[in-house]
Amino acid sequence: MKRIICITMTTSLFVLTGGVAQDALSGKADQLGFGNSSSKRPEGSKTEITAQEEATFNEKENKAVFLGDVRVKDHAFLLAADRLTIHMASNRSGIDRAIAEGHVVIVQQTEDSSEEKAIGRSDRAEYVPATGRVTLSGSAEIQQGINRHIATSPSTRMILNRDGSATTEGPSRTVITDRQETSILP
Repeated sequence: MKRIICITMTTSLFVLTGGVAQDALSGKADQLGFGNSSSKRPEGSKTEITAQEEATFNEKENKAVFLGDVRVKDHAFLLAADRLTIHMASNRSGIDRAIAEGHVVIVQQTEDSSEEKAIGRSDRAEYVPATGRVTLSGSAEIQQGINRHIATSPSTRMILNRDGSATTEGPSRTVITDRQETSILP
């Protein structure tokens, strides 16, 4: 029998401002949607984590582990993975780091339906709020609309920064697709 475990948290990876994720500290636009956690989240915001197999909480280590078709739903992002490990700060004031492993998919949520969401896929993703960096590794790929940036080696790492920039360490391939506009001639 499958168990569904639902945990509600009040920590976010980034905030959404007018349809564009924005770094709460610098106020700069964050096109990729992976900015710093913030106390400026909309009041009453919740992050919901569900796990199909198990959730383990270790108070001594300030750690929570979620297993089995893990889903994270936040007002600013969606995440799916086989396993999610959250390391809390020692004073429990927030997340020290979060590690998602196995079939990781991160989707930027936007309020503007015309904005193209950024989607990150990898075998592993690590988020460190202090730096605002998300590091994708193991078959990493970032897609925004019809354009894709793909790791061509298992050792390639894609680092998404809170200012909306990204760095790829290792071999990669970028596919930029032209959009065809159709026009009706009179």
